[in-house]
Amino acid sequence: MSEAAPDGLPRSVVILRQVGDPFEAESMESAPAASVAADLAVLHKLFYESSVDLGGMVRIDGRTYLCTRVGWRLVPPERP
Repeated sequence: MSEAAPDGLPRSVVILRQVGDPFEAESMESAPAASVAADLAVLHKLFYESSVDLGGMVRIDGRTYLCTRVGWRLVPPERP
């Protein structure tokens, strides 16, 4: 049984890849933007610490995000 994270922070954060294909990132720019405030805080921190860059993918509590030039985008579940 996993414990709840304090102060509403995500319980699970996994960097799936640090950088990726800029063309894939460009194709995802029209996907829905990340909107979960706690997730955005983590995603921005990873970006500003240079842990993840353009095309990078991060999974937070089962939601997968892709770093694009226009911000973090939610990756649809059917995409790998």
